[in-house]
Amino acid sequence: MKVLLIYPLFPQTFWSYDTLLDLVDLKVLFPPLGLITVAGILPQEWEFKLCDRNVRPVTEAEWEWADLVILSAMIVQKKDIVDQIQEAKQRGKLVAVGGPYPTSVPNELQASGANFLVLDEGEITLPLLVKALEKGETSGIFRATEKPDVTITPIPRYDLLELDAYDSMSVQFSRGCPFQCEFCDIITLYGRKPRTKDPQQLLKELDYLYELGWRRGVF
Repeated sequence: MKVLLIYPLFPQTFWSYDTLLDLVDLKVLFPPLGLITVAGILPQEWEFKLCDRNVRPVTEAEWEWADLVILSAMIVQKKDIVDQIQEAKQRGKLVAVGGPYPTSVPNELQASGANFLVLDEGEITLPLLVKALEKGETSGIFRATEKPDVTITPIPRYDLLELDAYDSMSVQFSRGCPFQCEFCDIITLYGRKPRTKDPQQLLKELDYLYELGWRRGVF
């Protein structure tokens, strides 16, 4: 299976930090951690390519190469994820979507033409997608009824990133939050009880980034 991972555009706002990034000759503050985690969870015998559209557009060669297109987005990326779903469908590609926006408002992405809605946390729902694809299914909605143990989460596929485009790298040590900020949907997506990785897991992720040549900040 040839999987093209696409991260949609963020709209240009004050929070885009365009001027700052221009000064340091970089494209984006942070990478799409969710998508490279997805790539780590899926079968490693599959082939992967990643395009962060905040760095560059998807190439014709990437569209032609892909068997399956996977997109993840936050709600602020709504316009571009819909555009990319429609582009992929016009090219006859299977499309799977996940992440905060699809999980929060799944009907909107289904109406946009996505074949598969891979909702909630991928450690549970991505294996369901794999089974569906192995059976030859071309549509489905996959939800989790429990929260996964993040100590089993594999190292994200940082090797898929164009590292020179980013100001900082991202790591995730925990999911869930005991607080209730009115503007935040973390408790809805990940629950109120923090679940943490093992410290050795995080050290392995940092070691991997170092092996790839990363020498700038990590957030």
